Amino acid sequence: MNLLNRFLPGLTILAGVLIWEFATRYLAIREFILPAPSVVIQTAIAIAPELARNMWATLSVLLSGYVLGVVMGISLAVIMLVLPPVRRAIYPLVVMSQTIPKIAIAPLLILWFGVGPEPKIFIVALLAFFPVLVNTVAGLEGTDKGHLELMHSVDASLWNIYRHVRLPAAVPQIFAGLKLALTVSVIGAVVGEWVVGNQGLGYLLLAYNSSLATANVFATLLLIILISATLFYTITRIEKAVSWRARFQSD
Repeated sequence: MNLLNRFLPGLTILAGVLIWEFATRYLAIREFILPAPSVVIQTAIAIAPELARNMWATLSVLLSGYVLGVVMGISLAVIMLVLPPVRRAIYPLVVMSQTIPKIAIAPLLILWFGVGPEPKIFIVALLAFFPVLVNTVAGLEGTDKGHLELMHSVDASLWNIYRHVRLPAAVPQIFAGLKLALTVSVIGAVVGEWVVGNQGLGYLLLAYNSSLATANVFATLLLIILISATLFYTITRIEKAVSWRARFQSD
């Protein structure tokens, strides 16, 4: 049963791909409407140099914006918890800022930062920032009160309270925010390249779609999915390592 559970996701994907391949061939669906998976793979191999060149442009924007958003989110969460007046003043503004469609402020970002990678990085950072902030605040607030009272009883410093109690207890919530932030960051990087710039996987998607190169679109989407899955898996592995260390440090 454990072996089946391990391979079940892969088997499900394989079954879906086979059904897709069979349907496109049996129903004689035209390639520009829905290409078969085999055609998508052949196309991906054919345009691999172009995909690779633009992949690095997207990755640089994605990772730069993601790291910036994560640092801002965790830092502001700690500040708001340490200084409640700051939280009361800033938190409503942060929540309201998330109601603004990021693509709507793209022209302003171009005006402020130019047409380089900066506007795209800023869009990704804005998208990554909020889920990290909310989850970190929830994790820090969810610390066991008994542990906090024990630390206060021995006159522990604020640094030691956060290092040994609050942050280790908040690790699951923080990583939940990191995973959610990653998914929206990928979307932000791709959409940002639709609006700004002349390179990146988002730019390729727009160019291929405008020329009805559907197989190229699917090949680009496949690469984006692989990038997202790889980064998500990396964060999951880091979470397991950090969670074990946090439990050890907390104990």
